[in-house]
Amino acid sequence: MTEKKNSPKPAAASTRDATPRRDSTLRNGLHLLEALSMQGAMSLGELSSVTGIGKATAHRLLQTLSEEGYAEQDAETSRYAATLRLWEVAMMRSEQPDRISPCLPAMQRLRDESRETVILGLIDGDEVLYLHRLDSPEAVRTFTRVGDRAPAHCVATGKAILAFDPAGEERWSNLTLDAFGSETITDHAAFAAEMRTTRERGHSINRGEWRGGVRAIGAPIHGWNGRVRMGLSIAGPAERMPDDRIAELAPLVMKAAEDASAALQGRKDNP
Repeated sequence: MTEKKNSPKPAAASTRDATPRRDSTLRNGLHLLEALSMQGAMSLGELSSVTGIGKATAHRLLQTLSEEGYAEQDAETSRYAATLRLWEVAMMRSEQPDRISPCLPAMQRLRDESRETVILGLIDGDEVLYLHRLDSPEAVRTFTRVGDRAPAHCVATGKAILAFDPAGEERWSNLTLDAFGSETITDHAAFAAEMRTTRERGHSINRGEWRGGVRAIGAPIHGWNGRVRMGLSIAGPAERMPDDRIAELAPLVMKAAEDASAALQGRKDNP
């Protein structure tokens, strides 16, 4: 499966209306860091084009990022690149608390039993952040990059988490149901029905709603206080995941999520 890269968000246009004023300098600096992290080394002109930030502003911000150790400029090519400082900060954050280690045994068993790629995701707003992945041993398999994000309403982990959101109907009705393919559910009434079904049966199904040709099964992970902010899923090529195999694999996914929940519930530093 081909990798789908996220594109850095363009800089927001200035506004003089009643919208609360936010720090555009900070926003632009973050857009530059996102671009360098996702697309690699770039010239000042390329960065300006990708982010929509003017060259003069971009140059000034890059100088600040370089001084603070987040970016560096190659003396020969003059191209800018992100340093490992961003990775260091991310690692410090990811270790507090550790949401991955308690789930690994369940993920490994699920990968071995299903022979499909296993994904651990965390809800963040209306998106799922991919925390960890165990690859399928099959030659043809799906690919999800750790650290990537996906719209929660059309991936298995996100749908499993949303189905158990305590806000229920109110939460589902306020989602923006953008279409990413012919299978994406974009009608709020239909999506609410899908959520109710997911909650009743205990697992979600992604029928190619995010990436065509990929199907997945997800289940919620409950933290020590009963909250659901994480989910487990298995994903595979659609030709290897027909409806009858999804029915066979769903109990394995739910059992793995239950085991991961039990492991997390033994650690009260995890939400």
